[in-house]
Amino acid sequence: MRYHPCLPALLSALLLSAATFDGEAALRHAAALAALGPHPWGSPRAGAAAQYVAAQLRAAGVPDVAVQAFESHGIRGANVVGLLPGTSAEMIVVGAHHDTAPEAPGAYDDGGGVGVLIETARVLSRRPARPRTLAFVSFDGEEAWSTGRTMVAGSRQYVRSLGPRARDVAAAFVVEMSGWKGGTPVLHPIPYADPLRPGGYLVSPAWVVRAAQHGARQARAPFRVGDPLISWLYQPAVRTVRARLYGDDLALLEADVPAVFASDSSFTSFYPWYHQAADTVDNLDAAALARMGRAVVGAVEALAAAPRGPARQPHWFAALGGVVTAPWLYALGVFSLLPRVLRAARGGLSAGSALQAVLFGLLLWRHPVVTLWVFLLPHLVAGRGGVPSALALLPLAALAALSLLAWARGFVSGLWLAPWELAAGAAALALVWLTGGRSRRAGRTPRGSRATRPANGPPSTRVRA
Repeated sequence: MRYHPCLPALLSALLLSAATFDGEAALRHAAALAALGPHPWGSPRAGAAAQYVAAQLRAAGVPDVAVQAFESHGIRGANVVGLLPGTSAEMIVVGAHHDTAPEAPGAYDDGGGVGVLIETARVLSRRPARPRTLAFVSFDGEEAWSTGRTMVAGSRQYVRSLGPRARDVAAAFVVEMSGWKGGTPVLHPIPYADPLRPGGYLVSPAWVVRAAQHGARQARAPFRVGDPLISWLYQPAVRTVRARLYGDDLALLEADVPAVFASDSSFTSFYPWYHQAADTVDNLDAAALARMGRAVVGAVEALAAAPRGPARQPHWFAALGGVVTAPWLYALGVFSLLPRVLRAARGGLSAGSALQAVLFGLLLWRHPVVTLWVFLLPHLVAGRGGVPSALALLPLAALAALSLLAWARGFVSGLWLAPWELAAGAAALALVWLTGGRSRRAGRTPRGSRATRPANGPPSTRVRA
Protein backbone atom coordinates (compact mmCIF):
# COMPACT_ATOMS: atom_id res chain seq x y z
CA MET A 1 0.00 0.00 0.00
CA ARG A 2 1.37 3.42 -0.95
CA TYR A 3 1.88 5.84 1.96
CA HIS A 4 -0.17 9.00 1.74
CA PRO A 5 0.97 12.10 3.71
CA CYS A 6 -2.62 12.80 4.84
CA LEU A 7 -3.04 9.32 6.32
CA PRO A 8 -1.81 10.13 9.87
CA ALA A 9 -4.10 13.16 10.08
CA LEU A 10 -7.02 11.10 8.80
CA LEU A 11 -6.39 8.32 11.33
CA SER A 12 -6.12 10.89 14.14
CA ALA A 13 -9.42 12.45 13.09
CA LEU A 14 -11.12 9.05 12.99
CA LEU A 15 -9.80 8.12 16.44
CA LEU A 16 -10.88 11.50 17.83
CA SER A 17 -14.39 11.15 16.41
CA ALA A 18 -14.64 7.61 17.77
CA ALA A 19 -13.67 8.89 21.23
CA THR A 20 -16.18 11.77 21.23
CA PHE A 21 -19.35 11.39 23.24
CA ASP A 22 -22.40 10.90 21.01
CA GLY A 23 -25.54 12.51 22.44
CA GLU A 24 -27.72 11.20 19.63
CA ALA A 25 -26.67 7.62 20.43
CA ALA A 26 -27.44 8.17 24.12
CA LEU A 27 -30.87 9.47 23.11
CA ARG A 28 -31.50 6.34 21.03
CA HIS A 29 -30.74 4.16 24.07
CA ALA A 30 -33.14 6.18 26.22
CA ALA A 31 -35.81 5.86 23.52
CA ALA A 32 -35.33 2.09 23.26
CA LEU A 33 -35.70 1.62 27.00
CA ALA A 34 -38.71 3.95 27.24
CA ALA A 35 -40.37 2.05 24.36
CA LEU A 36 -40.67 -0.92 26.74
CA GLY A 37 -43.14 1.12 28.77
CA PRO A 38 -42.94 1.10 32.57
CA HIS A 39 -40.49 -1.62 33.62
CA PRO A 40 -40.26 -1.72 37.42
CA TRP A 41 -38.01 -4.09 39.31
CA GLY A 42 -39.22 -7.69 39.10
CA SER A 43 -41.23 -7.25 35.89
CA PRO A 44 -40.47 -9.13 32.64
CA ARG A 45 -39.87 -5.78 30.96
CA ALA A 46 -37.12 -4.98 33.47
CA GLY A 47 -35.48 -8.24 32.40
CA ALA A 48 -35.70 -7.13 28.79
CA ALA A 49 -34.13 -3.80 29.73
CA ALA A 50 -31.21 -5.64 31.35
CA GLN A 51 -30.66 -7.73 28.22
CA TYR A 52 -30.71 -4.60 26.07
CA VAL A 53 -28.08 -2.89 28.23
CA ALA A 54 -25.85 -5.98 28.18
CA ALA A 55 -26.00 -6.19 24.38
CA GLN A 56 -25.22 -2.49 23.99
CA LEU A 57 -22.26 -2.60 26.37
CA ARG A 58 -20.80 -5.46 24.34
CA ALA A 59 -21.37 -3.49 21.13
CA ALA A 60 -19.68 -0.48 22.77
CA GLY A 61 -16.46 -2.45 23.10
CA VAL A 62 -16.62 -3.64 26.72
CA PRO A 63 -14.99 -7.10 26.59
CA ASP A 64 -16.40 -8.69 29.75
CA VAL A 65 -20.17 -8.25 30.20
CA ALA A 66 -22.43 -10.36 32.40
CA VAL A 67 -26.07 -10.29 33.50
CA GLN A 68 -26.12 -11.07 37.21
CA ALA A 69 -29.49 -12.34 38.43
CA PHE A 70 -30.41 -11.81 42.07
CA GLU A 71 -33.35 -12.08 44.44
CA SER A 72 -34.16 -9.73 47.30
CA HIS A 73 -37.24 -9.68 49.53
CA GLY A 74 -38.85 -12.28 47.32
CA ILE A 75 -38.43 -10.24 44.11
CA ARG A 76 -36.11 -11.23 41.27
CA GLY A 77 -34.03 -8.83 39.26
CA ALA A 78 -30.79 -8.57 37.31
CA ASN A 79 -27.81 -6.24 37.33
CA VAL A 80 -25.63 -5.82 34.26
CA VAL A 81 -21.87 -5.60 34.86
CA GLY A 82 -19.26 -4.80 32.19
CA LEU A 83 -15.55 -4.67 33.00
CA LEU A 84 -12.99 -2.62 31.10
CA PRO A 85 -9.59 -3.77 32.42
CA GLY A 86 -7.04 -1.31 33.75
CA THR A 87 -3.43 -1.64 34.80
CA SER A 88 -4.27 -2.31 38.45
CA ALA A 89 -6.77 -4.33 40.47
CA GLU A 90 -8.35 -1.14 41.82
CA MET A 91 -11.68 -0.28 40.28
CA ILE A 92 -13.92 2.70 39.50
CA VAL A 93 -17.63 1.84 39.33
CA VAL A 94 -19.73 3.81 36.84
CA GLY A 95 -23.41 3.16 37.45
CA ALA A 96 -26.97 3.93 36.36
CA HIS A 97 -30.26 2.02 36.77
CA HIS A 98 -32.47 0.42 34.13
CA ASP A 99 -35.65 -0.11 36.18
CA THR A 100 -38.39 2.53 36.41
CA ALA A 101 -41.08 3.78 38.74
CA PRO A 102 -44.31 1.74 38.36
CA GLU A 103 -46.17 4.30 36.21
CA ALA A 104 -43.31 5.82 34.24
CA PRO A 105 -41.67 4.74 30.96
CA GLY A 106 -38.49 6.18 32.45
CA ALA A 107 -37.00 7.98 29.47
CA TYR A 108 -35.34 10.47 31.83
CA ASP A 109 -35.30 8.40 35.02
CA ASP A 110 -33.17 6.61 34.17
CA GLY A 111 -33.11 5.83 30.43
CA GLY A 112 -31.06 8.96 29.87
CA GLY A 113 -28.63 7.91 32.59
CA VAL A 114 -28.26 4.43 31.07
CA GLY A 115 -27.71 6.00 27.64
CA VAL A 116 -24.92 8.12 29.13
CA LEU A 117 -23.49 5.00 30.81
CA ILE A 118 -23.35 3.01 27.54
CA GLU A 119 -21.85 5.83 25.49
CA THR A 120 -19.33 6.63 28.23
CA ALA A 121 -18.23 3.00 28.01
CA ARG A 122 -17.90 3.37 24.23
CA VAL A 123 -15.71 6.46 24.54
CA LEU A 124 -13.48 5.08 27.29
CA SER A 125 -13.05 1.69 25.61
CA ARG A 126 -11.27 3.56 22.79
CA ARG A 127 -8.95 5.52 25.08
CA PRO A 128 -5.43 4.34 26.02
CA ALA A 129 -4.83 2.02 28.96
CA ARG A 130 -6.29 3.31 32.21
CA PRO A 131 -4.71 3.12 35.67
CA ARG A 132 -7.79 1.48 37.22
CA THR A 133 -10.32 -1.06 35.95
CA LEU A 134 -13.68 0.49 35.03
CA ALA A 135 -16.86 -1.39 36.00
CA PHE A 136 -19.93 -0.21 34.06
CA VAL A 137 -22.93 -1.36 36.10
CA SER A 138 -26.62 -0.97 35.26
CA PHE A 139 -28.52 -1.60 38.48
CA ASP A 140 -31.97 -3.07 38.85
CA GLY A 141 -34.23 -2.17 41.77
CA GLU A 142 -33.20 1.44 42.31
CA GLU A 143 -36.91 2.24 42.42
CA ALA A 144 -37.48 -0.58 44.94
CA TRP A 145 -39.19 1.94 47.24
CA SER A 146 -42.35 1.26 45.20
CA THR A 147 -42.53 -2.28 46.66
CA GLY A 148 -42.55 -0.96 50.23
CA ARG A 149 -39.94 -3.60 51.11
CA THR A 150 -36.50 -2.11 50.54
CA MET A 151 -34.47 0.54 48.69
CA VAL A 152 -31.72 0.41 46.05
CA ALA A 153 -31.99 -3.38 45.90
CA GLY A 154 -29.73 -3.91 42.89
CA SER A 155 -26.82 -1.76 44.04
CA ARG A 156 -26.92 -3.34 47.49
CA GLN A 157 -26.82 -6.77 45.85
CA TYR A 158 -23.92 -5.68 43.64
CA VAL A 159 -21.87 -4.60 46.67
CA ARG A 160 -22.61 -7.94 48.36
CA SER A 161 -21.56 -9.81 45.21
CA LEU A 162 -18.14 -8.13 45.30
CA GLY A 163 -17.32 -9.69 48.66
CA PRO A 164 -13.70 -8.92 49.62
CA ARG A 165 -13.18 -7.22 46.23
CA ALA A 166 -15.25 -4.31 47.51
CA ARG A 167 -12.01 -3.07 49.07
CA ASP A 168 -10.63 -2.67 45.54
CA VAL A 169 -13.31 -0.12 44.60
CA ALA A 170 -11.56 3.24 44.85
CA ALA A 171 -14.68 5.27 44.02
CA ALA A 172 -18.07 5.11 42.32
CA PHE A 173 -19.80 7.59 40.02
CA VAL A 174 -23.54 7.13 39.50
CA VAL A 175 -25.41 8.74 36.60
CA GLU A 176 -29.01 9.57 37.45
CA MET A 177 -31.73 11.50 35.62
CA SER A 178 -30.12 12.96 32.50
CA GLY A 179 -30.98 14.57 29.19
CA TRP A 180 -33.46 17.33 30.04
CA LYS A 181 -32.67 20.46 28.07
CA GLY A 182 -33.98 22.63 30.91
CA GLY A 183 -31.44 21.21 33.33
CA THR A 184 -27.79 21.73 34.22
CA PRO A 185 -25.34 18.95 35.16
CA VAL A 186 -24.79 18.92 38.92
CA LEU A 187 -23.23 16.65 41.50
CA HIS A 188 -25.61 15.69 44.30
CA PRO A 189 -23.68 14.99 47.51
CA ILE A 190 -26.81 14.20 49.53
CA PRO A 191 -26.27 12.99 53.12
CA TYR A 192 -27.81 9.61 53.99
CA ALA A 193 -28.41 8.08 57.41
CA ASP A 194 -25.36 6.23 58.71
CA PRO A 195 -26.41 2.67 59.67
CA LEU A 196 -23.48 2.42 62.09
CA ARG A 197 -23.90 5.79 63.80
CA PRO A 198 -27.46 6.72 64.81
CA GLY A 199 -28.16 10.36 64.09
CA GLY A 200 -25.07 10.68 61.89
CA TYR A 201 -24.90 10.75 58.14
CA LEU A 202 -22.84 9.55 55.20
CA VAL A 203 -22.05 11.90 52.33
CA SER A 204 -19.81 11.93 49.27
CA PRO A 205 -16.18 12.51 50.33
CA ALA A 206 -14.50 15.77 49.43
CA TRP A 207 -11.81 14.15 47.29
CA VAL A 208 -14.41 12.46 45.05
CA VAL A 209 -16.25 15.75 44.50
CA ARG A 210 -12.98 17.58 43.84
CA ALA A 211 -11.76 14.99 41.31
CA ALA A 212 -15.12 14.83 39.52
CA GLN A 213 -15.28 18.62 39.25
CA HIS A 214 -11.71 18.82 37.95
CA GLY A 215 -12.30 16.14 35.32
CA ALA A 216 -15.52 17.72 34.11
CA ARG A 217 -13.84 21.13 33.82
CA GLN A 218 -11.05 19.55 31.79
CA ALA A 219 -13.74 18.14 29.48
CA ARG A 220 -15.25 21.65 29.20
CA ALA A 221 -18.53 20.47 30.71
CA PRO A 222 -18.30 21.61 34.35
CA PHE A 223 -20.40 20.21 37.16
CA ARG A 224 -22.05 22.50 39.68
CA VAL A 225 -22.51 21.18 43.21
CA GLY A 226 -26.14 20.58 44.16
CA ASP A 227 -27.74 23.37 42.18
CA PRO A 228 -26.63 25.75 39.41
CA LEU A 229 -28.11 28.83 41.12
CA ILE A 230 -27.91 28.21 44.87
CA SER A 231 -24.94 25.89 45.26
CA TRP A 232 -23.62 27.67 48.36
CA LEU A 233 -27.04 27.52 50.04
CA TYR A 234 -27.69 23.93 48.91
CA GLN A 235 -24.69 22.60 50.82
CA PRO A 236 -25.73 23.71 54.34
CA ALA A 237 -29.37 22.96 53.49
CA VAL A 238 -28.85 19.24 52.79
CA ARG A 239 -26.85 19.02 56.03
CA THR A 240 -29.72 20.63 57.93
CA VAL A 241 -32.76 18.80 56.50
CA ARG A 242 -33.02 15.15 55.46
CA ALA A 243 -33.63 15.09 51.70
CA ARG A 244 -35.92 12.36 50.36
CA LEU A 245 -34.09 12.14 47.04
CA TYR A 246 -31.34 9.56 46.64
CA GLY A 247 -29.42 7.50 44.08
CA ASP A 248 -27.61 4.19 43.97
CA ASP A 249 -24.67 5.93 45.63
CA LEU A 250 -26.63 5.26 48.84
CA ALA A 251 -25.76 1.54 48.81
CA LEU A 252 -22.13 2.24 47.98
CA LEU A 253 -21.67 4.83 50.71
CA GLU A 254 -23.27 2.45 53.21
CA ALA A 255 -20.54 -0.06 52.29
CA ASP A 256 -17.82 2.59 52.80
CA VAL A 257 -17.25 2.97 49.06
CA PRO A 258 -16.60 6.65 48.18
CA ALA A 259 -19.39 7.64 45.78
CA VAL A 260 -21.38 10.51 44.33
CA PHE A 261 -24.26 10.77 41.87
CA ALA A 262 -24.85 13.27 39.09
CA SER A 263 -27.99 14.51 37.35
CA ASP A 264 -29.11 17.52 35.36
CA SER A 265 -32.14 17.96 37.61
CA SER A 266 -31.85 20.20 40.67
CA PHE A 267 -34.00 22.07 43.19
CA THR A 268 -34.34 25.25 41.14
CA SER A 269 -34.68 23.32 37.87
CA PHE A 270 -36.48 20.08 38.69
CA TYR A 271 -37.69 17.76 35.92
CA PRO A 272 -41.49 18.34 35.70
CA TRP A 273 -42.43 14.77 34.71
CA TYR A 274 -40.50 12.95 37.45
CA HIS A 275 -41.99 9.45 38.04
CA GLN A 276 -44.95 10.23 35.78
CA ALA A 277 -46.41 8.58 32.69
CA ALA A 278 -45.29 11.69 30.79
CA ASP A 279 -41.61 10.81 31.33
CA THR A 280 -41.21 10.07 27.61
CA VAL A 281 -38.35 10.51 25.18
CA ASP A 282 -39.81 13.62 23.54
CA ASN A 283 -38.83 15.50 26.72
CA LEU A 284 -35.16 14.61 26.23
CA ASP A 285 -32.56 16.41 24.19
CA ALA A 286 -29.45 14.98 22.49
CA ALA A 287 -27.41 18.10 23.22
CA ALA A 288 -28.26 17.87 26.92
CA LEU A 289 -27.20 14.21 26.93
CA ALA A 290 -23.96 15.11 25.16
CA ARG A 291 -23.26 17.80 27.76
CA MET A 292 -23.83 15.35 30.61
CA GLY A 293 -21.83 12.67 28.80
CA ARG A 294 -18.77 14.88 28.36
CA ALA A 295 -18.90 15.75 32.05
CA VAL A 296 -19.21 12.09 33.06
CA VAL A 297 -16.34 10.99 30.81
CA GLY A 298 -14.12 13.70 32.28
CA ALA A 299 -15.13 12.88 35.85
CA VAL A 300 -14.55 9.14 35.43
CA GLU A 301 -11.13 9.66 33.85
CA ALA A 302 -10.15 11.98 36.70
CA LEU A 303 -11.32 9.48 39.32
CA ALA A 304 -9.44 6.69 37.56
CA ALA A 305 -6.21 8.68 37.92
CA ALA A 306 -6.79 10.42 41.29
CA PRO A 307 -4.93 9.36 44.45
CA ARG A 308 -7.22 7.23 46.55
CA GLY A 309 -8.82 9.12 49.42
CA PRO A 310 -10.83 8.27 52.54
CA ALA A 311 -14.24 6.62 52.40
CA ARG A 312 -15.57 9.02 55.03
CA GLN A 313 -14.88 12.72 54.67
CA PRO A 314 -18.19 14.42 55.50
CA HIS A 315 -17.17 17.99 56.34
CA TRP A 316 -16.30 20.12 53.30
CA PHE A 317 -17.61 23.04 51.27
CA ALA A 318 -17.34 23.50 47.51
CA ALA A 319 -16.80 27.08 46.34
CA LEU A 320 -15.14 28.90 43.45
CA GLY A 321 -14.17 25.68 41.72
CA GLY A 322 -12.44 24.21 44.77
CA VAL A 323 -13.35 22.15 47.83
CA VAL A 324 -12.49 23.37 51.34
CA THR A 325 -12.05 20.50 53.80
CA ALA A 326 -12.67 20.22 57.55
CA PRO A 327 -9.38 21.70 58.92
CA TRP A 328 -9.92 24.90 56.96
CA LEU A 329 -13.56 25.08 58.03
CA TYR A 330 -12.57 24.78 61.68
CA ALA A 331 -9.85 27.40 61.21
CA LEU A 332 -12.35 29.77 59.60
CA GLY A 333 -14.69 29.26 62.54
CA VAL A 334 -11.95 30.16 65.02
CA PHE A 335 -10.98 33.17 62.92
CA SER A 336 -14.60 34.39 62.93
CA LEU A 337 -14.48 34.59 66.74
CA LEU A 338 -11.41 36.84 66.85
CA PRO A 339 -13.22 40.20 66.37
CA ARG A 340 -15.61 39.32 69.21
CA VAL A 341 -12.78 38.17 71.48
CA LEU A 342 -10.82 41.37 70.85
CA ARG A 343 -13.85 43.57 71.52
CA ALA A 344 -14.69 41.63 74.68
CA ALA A 345 -11.08 41.83 75.91
CA ARG A 346 -11.28 45.62 76.08
CA GLY A 347 -14.03 45.46 78.66
CA GLY A 348 -13.26 42.07 80.20
CA LEU A 349 -14.50 38.71 78.93
CA SER A 350 -18.01 38.19 80.23
CA ALA A 351 -19.62 34.89 81.15
CA GLY A 352 -22.03 35.36 78.25
CA SER A 353 -19.19 35.71 75.74
CA ALA A 354 -17.48 32.63 77.12
CA LEU A 355 -20.70 30.60 76.95
CA GLN A 356 -21.34 31.75 73.39
CA ALA A 357 -17.84 30.66 72.34
CA VAL A 358 -18.31 27.24 73.96
CA LEU A 359 -21.68 26.67 72.28
CA PHE A 360 -20.34 27.82 68.94
CA GLY A 361 -17.28 25.58 69.23
CA LEU A 362 -19.45 22.55 70.01
CA LEU A 363 -21.72 23.19 67.03
CA LEU A 364 -18.72 23.91 64.79
CA TRP A 365 -17.18 20.55 65.69
CA ARG A 366 -20.36 18.63 64.94
CA HIS A 367 -21.74 20.56 61.95
CA PRO A 368 -19.07 22.92 60.56
CA VAL A 369 -20.79 23.72 57.24
CA VAL A 370 -24.15 24.63 58.80
CA THR A 371 -22.57 26.43 61.76
CA LEU A 372 -20.34 28.61 59.61
CA TRP A 373 -23.23 29.42 57.28
CA VAL A 374 -25.31 30.71 60.18
CA PHE A 375 -22.65 32.32 62.41
CA LEU A 376 -19.91 33.70 60.16
CA LEU A 377 -21.54 37.05 59.37
CA PRO A 378 -23.07 37.57 62.84
CA HIS A 379 -19.64 37.05 64.41
CA LEU A 380 -18.12 39.66 62.14
CA VAL A 381 -20.76 42.39 62.39
CA ALA A 382 -22.82 41.80 65.55
CA GLY A 383 -23.03 44.82 67.80
CA ARG A 384 -22.58 47.29 64.98
CA GLY A 385 -26.30 47.95 64.97
CA GLY A 386 -28.64 48.97 62.20
CA VAL A 387 -28.37 47.55 58.70
CA PRO A 388 -25.19 45.42 59.18
CA SER A 389 -26.74 43.46 62.05
CA ALA A 390 -29.92 42.88 60.07
CA LEU A 391 -27.99 41.73 57.00
CA ALA A 392 -26.02 39.28 59.12
CA LEU A 393 -29.18 37.23 59.59
CA LEU A 394 -29.78 36.81 55.85
CA PRO A 395 -27.90 33.47 55.55
CA LEU A 396 -30.03 31.99 58.35
CA ALA A 397 -33.21 33.39 56.80
CA ALA A 398 -32.31 31.94 53.40
CA LEU A 399 -31.53 28.54 54.95
CA ALA A 400 -34.86 28.51 56.80
CA ALA A 401 -36.79 29.61 53.70
CA LEU A 402 -35.21 26.96 51.46
CA SER A 403 -35.80 24.25 54.06
CA LEU A 404 -39.47 25.20 54.39
CA LEU A 405 -39.93 25.36 50.63
CA ALA A 406 -38.29 21.96 50.20
CA TRP A 407 -40.56 20.54 52.89
CA ALA A 408 -43.63 22.00 51.15
CA ARG A 409 -42.54 20.35 47.87
CA GLY A 410 -42.18 16.97 49.56
CA PHE A 411 -38.39 16.85 49.31
CA VAL A 412 -37.74 16.68 53.07
CA SER A 413 -38.38 14.00 55.68
CA GLY A 414 -36.88 15.58 58.81
CA LEU A 415 -33.84 17.32 60.31
CA TRP A 416 -30.26 16.21 60.78
CA LEU A 417 -29.78 18.51 63.75
CA ALA A 418 -30.95 17.13 67.10
CA PRO A 419 -33.35 19.22 69.23
CA TRP A 420 -30.59 20.05 71.72
CA GLU A 421 -28.40 21.27 68.85
CA LEU A 422 -31.16 23.57 67.62
CA ALA A 423 -31.57 24.92 71.17
CA ALA A 424 -27.80 25.41 71.52
CA GLY A 425 -27.71 27.19 68.17
CA ALA A 426 -30.55 29.54 69.14
CA ALA A 427 -28.86 30.36 72.45
CA ALA A 428 -25.47 30.94 70.81
CA LEU A 429 -27.02 33.23 68.18
CA ALA A 430 -28.88 35.25 70.81
CA LEU A 431 -25.69 35.63 72.83
CA VAL A 432 -23.91 37.02 69.76
CA TRP A 433 -26.11 40.11 69.93
CA LEU A 434 -26.44 40.34 73.70
CA THR A 435 -22.70 40.14 74.36
CA GLY A 436 -21.61 41.86 71.15
CA GLY A 437 -23.41 45.10 71.88
CA ARG A 438 -22.30 45.06 75.54
CA SER A 439 -18.63 44.53 74.68
CA ARG A 440 -18.68 47.44 72.25
CA ARG A 441 -20.26 49.74 74.85
CA ALA A 442 -17.77 48.62 77.48
CA GLY A 443 -14.78 49.43 75.28
CA ARG A 444 -16.06 52.84 74.07
CA THR A 445 -14.79 56.11 75.54
CA PRO A 446 -17.78 58.24 76.66
CA ARG A 447 -18.69 61.03 74.28
CA GLY A 448 -17.54 64.44 75.44
CA SER A 449 -14.48 63.19 77.36
CA ARG A 450 -10.80 62.95 76.61
CA ALA A 451 -7.91 61.12 78.17
CA THR A 452 -4.95 63.08 79.49
CA ARG A 453 -1.65 61.92 80.97
CA PRO A 454 -0.08 64.02 83.74
CA ALA A 455 3.65 64.62 83.52
CA ASN A 456 4.50 62.11 86.24
CA GLY A 457 1.60 59.74 86.64
CA PRO A 458 -0.92 57.36 85.05
CA PRO A 459 -3.47 58.44 82.47
CA SER A 460 -6.51 60.25 83.85
CA THR A 461 -9.72 61.47 82.40
CA ARG A 462 -10.64 65.13 82.45
CA VAL A 463 -14.23 65.91 81.59
CA ARG A 464 -14.87 69.10 79.73
CA ALA A 465 -17.31 71.55 81.24
